[in-house]
Amino acid sequence: MAKKEELLYPEIEDWLRKYLKDRYKGYSIMTTHKTSRIALDSYLKSVGIEIKEAIGLSIKVDIVGVLKKPDKIKIVFAEVKDQPLTLSDLGQLWGYTQLINPVESFLISSRGLGGLDYLFKVLKREDMLFYGIKKEKMMRVCRWDEERKSIDYTTLIPKI
Repeated sequence: MAKKEELLYPEIEDWLRKYLKDRYKGYSIMTTHKTSRIALDSYLKSVGIEIKEAIGLSIKVDIVGVLKKPDKIKIVFAEVKDQPLTLSDLGQLWGYTQLINPVESFLISSRGLGGLDYLFKVLKREDMLFYGIKKEKMMRVCRWDEERKSIDYTTLIPKI
């Protein structure tokens, strides 16, 4: 992992926390980038959550959001890169997302969409972003705006 990438974690985690609080009213929101260094199942266990799909897997997602209600838990992923995005980056997040089925999943780069720009805008392959039991959700890909400390909504694929 690049040092510059690690430096992005706190500000992207802050953005994610605000985004989740605005979008998921009534949920208690926790976010962390500890999961970039420890396995997701270990972190979840430390906060009293068990997701059977994560047990025993060494999944290390850069930033994780946990949304809690007394009877419901939802997970959100944000994978962060400090290089232009590649198909390999998308594949990494796709694998995590297919296994755990988070409510939302973001691939964010401070250096832009890279080769994925061509994949989505020219080849029109947004179908590669679908996940969920019925393929009802889509991963989101975007550039991180370091000046504004937010995702660049003009680059977001697909749009929210």
